[in-house]
Amino acid sequence: MTGFECYQAALNLLGETLDTGAYYEQFALRALNQLLANSLREINAVRTAQHEDALAVPPRLSTLDEDIPADESLAVECLPYGLAALLVADDDKTKFNWAASEYAERLLCHCPAQLTAVQEMI
Repeated sequence: MTGFECYQAALNLLGETLDTGAYYEQFALRALNQLLANSLREINAVRTAQHEDALAVPPRLSTLDEDIPADESLAVECLPYGLAALLVADDDKTKFNWAASEYAERLLCHCPAQLTAVQEMI
């Protein structure tokens, strides 16, 4: 999935088209890079599960025409919701809350394991 395809999916979630949501395109690249940075833990969890090296720094997009440097299922199922939330954060709190909640729930499903410390019970 490219950054632009993710942007189109986010607009679709918001009930917008490329014409009606043209205002948001100027923010899409920065918002996607922010999402990639925020999702580094999940990206690395998937990479580790696939026997790939973890990334030390979050991946970045230079343009919306590039493929999103993350697992395809994460890019398709999670990032459009996060992008939709970030695009309307200042404009529509109801849509923001819905999209952010969907993003957070879907992101949890894409982390193969969460390690927690063992605590001694006394």
